[in-house]
Parts: sequence; C-alpha cells; structure tokens
Amino acid sequence: MSTLSCLASPYRETRYPLSIASYEPRQWAVSCWRGLIFCMLFSVILLPEFSRGGNTTTASLVYAKALGSLRFIDLAIIVLVVSHVAALACSRTKTICFPRALALSGLAFLACIVSGVWYGGLRGGTNFFFDWRALALGIGLYFVWAVWIQTASDVKSAVHIFAIYMAVRIVVLYALHLAGYRETLAGVPIPTFDGPAVSALVFTALLALGYAGSSRDRSHQLLWAGLAAASCFVVLLCFRRTYWGELAIGTLLLLLLQRHHRIRSAIVICAMVGLAAALLGQPFYGRLQSFDLNRMDSEFSADNADHLGDLLDGWDQVRQSPIMGIGVGTSYSTWRIRNWKSESVMVHNAPIHVWLKYGVAGLICYVWFHVLLFVWLYKQSKRAAPAHAAFLHAAFAYLLAQFAMTLGFAPWPYSELQLTTLMSFILAAAFMGKQIHRPAWTGL
Repeated sequence: MSTLSCLASPYRETRYPLSIASYEPRQWAVSCWRGLIFCMLFSVILLPEFSRGGNTTTASLVYAKALGSLRFIDLAIIVLVVSHVAALACSRTKTICFPRALALSGLAFLACIVSGVWYGGLRGGTNFFFDWRALALGIGLYFVWAVWIQTASDVKSAVHIFAIYMAVRIVVLYALHLAGYRETLAGVPIPTFDGPAVSALVFTALLALGYAGSSRDRSHQLLWAGLAAASCFVVLLCFRRTYWGELAIGTLLLLLLQRHHRIRSAIVICAMVGLAAALLGQPFYGRLQSFDLNRMDSEFSADNADHLGDLLDGWDQVRQSPIMGIGVGTSYSTWRIRNWKSESVMVHNAPIHVWLKYGVAGLICYVWFHVLLFVWLYKQSKRAAPAHAAFLHAAFAYLLAQFAMTLGFAPWPYSELQLTTLMSFILAAAFMGKQIHRPAWTGL
C-alpha cells in the first residue's frame, strides 16, 4: 500500500467514477462525513480562544489544559490529524500536494522556530510551545483539509459548506444582536469582539464577492452578493479597526483582480458602509478618525498610545539583541505600557514579534515565505479556471490584507488557533484546487 505525495509532481492519476449501484450511497456517506468534519473545524474558527479581559484566561472549556501544556482542543486536533495521515498512508489514490516554490522558505522558517526554542531555553525560557502551537496545529490541519479535497467537485463542496456555515452563523449573530445579547466597544453595542471571528467574516465577504462576480447564474449571483453584504455589515458593526482595514484593503485588491462586475461589487460594499454610517452615526465617524495616530487617545481611540508604546517596547528589545532576539518561551519587561502590563511575551506587530522571537533569520524567512505565497496566488489566479480563480482571488486579497494589517498594530496571526485553522483551509483549497485544475504537463 502506498501514498502518492508530491511537491510538484507532473502527473496526477485521473479517476473516473464507476457506474455501479453502490457508488451514489457511498458518495452520499463521504459527503456527510466531509460536511460534519468541516463544520466542526469551522466551529473552531468562531470559538473564542481567550476572554476579552486578558490573553491569559481561556474563554471556553475546550481550551483548558488537559495533559501537560496540551489543551483538550489540541488533543482532539492531534487525534484528527493522526487519523487522517493514517488514512492517507493506507490509500493508493489520495494525494497531498504543496507548491515547490514555497517549500524551501517554509522549511527555513520552521528551522528558525527550532533555533528560537533552543535559544529561548538557553535564556531561561519556560513556555516553549505557546508561541507556535497554533502554527503547528494549523500545519497538521492542512492534511485533514487536503484529504477531503481531492477533486474539483470537492473544492466546490468545501466552498459551499463554508459559505452555508458562515451564513447560518451570521444570521445567529444578527439575531442575538437584535435580541440584546451584545458586547460593547467604546460605548457602542457590537455583535462580537472576538478578532479571529471578525477576520473570518472578512474572508467570507471577500469570498462571496469573488463568487458573485464570477457566477453566471442570476440566482447564484444574488445569493453570493447577499452573503457578501451581510458579512460586510457585521464586520462594520463590530467596530474593530484592524478588521475594517482588512476589509478595505481586501476589497480594493479583489476589485483590481476581478474581471467582471467590479462596479456591482463596489456598490455592495459602499451600500453597507453607508448603512453602517447611518445606523451608528457619530461613533462611526469618530472611529474612522481614530486611524490618525496624531490624535492619540480620544473617545474612540483610547488605545492608540498603548499600541504605539507596545511596538516601541518591543523594538527596544530587538535593538538590544538584533541577531537572535530574545528566543521563544521568554518574556521582557515593558516601560511605556506598564499601566497596561508590566511584562509582555508578544508584540502587536508581526515583523517585530517574529524578529523578537526568532531572530533576524526568522524575519527574513517569514517575509520570504509570504512574498512567494502572494506571488504564487496571484499568478495562479490568472491561469486557473474561472471557478477556481474566484477562490484564489479571495484567498490572495484576504491573506495580503491580513499581512498588511499585521505591519501595523495587529499581532502575529500564527499564534491564534482560530486563524491558523482558517488559513490552513484557505491554503489547502488553493493548493489542492490548483493541482486538480492544472494541465497534466505543468508543475506547481
């Protein structure tokens, strides 16, 4: 028994369904299992990992410690990954593919993680798994997604399951918000404060806009446009500037990539912005003005000074140890934000955080991998079939927008399981979908 596993194999076995009576029931069972597993993992994306009051308190029992430093959810994902890898090893037909162009930079960054753990141990670090735990679990989940995405119809099914699941959750969010079950931010009632969940809504909006622009069926266009509008409006109501930025940058990128219906997509977004501005009133405009760092603290930007102080404290540590940083599992004393916290383990800026934890080599590999990833997604979106190109456009727009926001005051996204679960799904559908749709003679 063997498994066909490749980085860029020029050959992919062509599989034709057998016209026998048992095929349809079997396919129905496979679809049910796929839907169940996907919905369980999509639930992880929307399940808050930390309480709003601080980053040390878990918001759900599934994130509680179960065995050593492993949590219940960590153990569940490990079991899921191991079972899928075992199934893959016993299969003659399933493939797991990863672009060759990204392999070297990805492996180099993993080597930097090992180096950061070693150096952190030398400096007395203790919690070595915390910073990259979500990244490791996300890499494992890539195999789970990929096992279930093996054909063009699997990609379509995965996208539809995600869209339906998110549509249901958005309806629930609206219902709870209207019923009065709300959180507040700067005195404004919001549907949810959880950042990764709001980021998932940003991706949903971009995905729906992409498919609305590529669909030829009128009813499908209306459904996708409705999902895009609903997702966008929730993001705006959540009042989180990071995700307003993600949505704005992602929408601009998507409009540049789209070949058709750009005006319609722009109208959908502008209509939701106008509706949010009319509904929220002055707080909406005050929140927009808070993007100006020269204003520092105001009613709707009370954390601007803390965010800037957080970056400067981290930068001071980088300047003291520019080659190796401080290593994984270590903390450092703060000065500018002592009223917020006297010591910190992370910086709300991805490049500074990576430099601080994994050294200058880690920063170089981190940027190297992402530049190659964005180039790969952009090039493949130009060559792919329209159905898959729509997904690649959304993936490119979302991931680049997220990366751009982490250059400011957003934390390193690979430290949050919710985001790595979402990103592993996006990359699995993008990479496996490209392998499926590409001509037989080309390489990844």
